[in-house]
Amino acid sequence: MGKEQNRAPGRPRNVEADNAVLTAALDLIAESGVDGVSIEQVAKRAGVARTTVYRRYATRDELVIAALVANEKAVLASFQVPDEPGPGDLVATWSVALSAPRARRLLRRMMSVPRDHPDLWAAFRKASVDSREQGIHDLLVRAQEHGQLAADADLEMVHALLTGAVVVHLTNYPDDAPAEEIASFFWRVLRTIGFDVENDKSVEKGNQ
Repeated sequence: MGKEQNRAPGRPRNVEADNAVLTAALDLIAESGVDGVSIEQVAKRAGVARTTVYRRYATRDELVIAALVANEKAVLASFQVPDEPGPGDLVATWSVALSAPRARRLLRRMMSVPRDHPDLWAAFRKASVDSREQGIHDLLVRAQEHGQLAADADLEMVHALLTGAVVVHLTNYPDDAPAEEIASFFWRVLRTIGFDVENDKSVEKGNQ
């Protein structure tokens, strides 16, 4: 049986084209927000035919979600994140992610998506945000169980304050801030919230 007969059903994929399409989508989101993204513009930026994009993503929203999820995976791929990450792992991830100017512009653009594109945001939450938020919640629960947070700490409010700290850094600090300074900012936030980080085994990962 020949190679063509052995190939699994479905269209052949070109990894280079895949990456070009996702990168183009991310660049457009960072520059102009979701409203600046269209299949036509992505195809033009990526240097591919519109049919190349349509074969992969039926709608603009599907493309945007795929690009955002791929971007998050690329950031996490640079870390050896344990099964049960600690505060140091969280700080390390944030400090590296927020030290990339394009990533910061991308995140700022995404701030308006829940209001302006609720359906897209709901789909993105299901694809990525909910699991990420659950991971942070689980981290806070473990921190409380291990005595790093007070037993009566309101974990929902702690989570909200951490999210707010990310927004504060995105909107009030320069986009070229080095990772070490960003890490220092988040360690200060954790201490202010009430984390006991001195005995945390994951501290070194966050450049305390």
